[in-house]
Amino acid sequence: MIKFVRRTGYDNREWRADRRRGRRDGRRRAPAYNDVLAMVADDGAITAPYPQYLQSVALDLMAAELAQYVRQNKPRFEELGALRRRYADAELGLERATDGVISAEVPLTPEELLPRSWIEAQPDQDTVLRSRREAARARRIAAARGGEAAVQNELEELGSRIAAGEQAARSEFALAQTRAKQAGARSAMRVATYWEHLVLAHAEGAYLAPLIRYTSQVLPSWVFEDPGGAPESLGRQYELLHVVERLRPAAPEPESAPETGPRPEKHEQSA
Repeated sequence: MIKFVRRTGYDNREWRADRRRGRRDGRRRAPAYNDVLAMVADDGAITAPYPQYLQSVALDLMAAELAQYVRQNKPRFEELGALRRRYADAELGLERATDGVISAEVPLTPEELLPRSWIEAQPDQDTVLRSRREAARARRIAAARGGEAAVQNELEELGSRIAAGEQAARSEFALAQTRAKQAGARSAMRVATYWEHLVLAHAEGAYLAPLIRYTSQVLPSWVFEDPGGAPESLGRQYELLHVVERLRPAAPEPESAPETGPRPEKHEQSA
């Protein structure tokens, strides 16, 4: 229990507040039995002002997590943009360097083997002349290949830096998703506590209990988003999902936190 409370952040103070509010509304018979029947007939889930308030608090916390992710990663996104531009330029440079290697490896032409001085024009200088031209060609090939290797190394370095930056941003987004889901789980636990104690204090609680089996949440779709996409686009486009969860409220001692929270048996997501 201690580990679960620490993970969700649902402490005794909040639990007592939810219990107190549930019992107060129960004594006021709010919502009335007929209102609950209408809500169940409408969409199968029930709600009330206090659960709606708890949901709005959870949504605010989730929005803050997403805003923090975007704010903290803005410098990283700018750096990634600059690195990608350098990578694109390096790719073009590699193409030019490869073309240079191909050109350097072309065999010597008859024009290149022509004498360039009166010494090379001597009859006994043919072997020396060819050796000089082959040595010059080898130097050109070596220089071209060295340039190609340098650009390739630059590409690999840039690619590694880009991959590391993207992975760091994705990890932070996944962490923001986890914290947002924890906020949703805490909200669900608080709502479950509220309904449990409302039923206990409600004049028609015995009739309400069988109906209050499901509670609805509104969760932003980005908490379920695959973090494998481009980090700059994560969480930018999302919709609010209507999530219906089955209530399995606990029966805690009066001065202690609930032993378990509501655990969803299935999710039905829709826009």
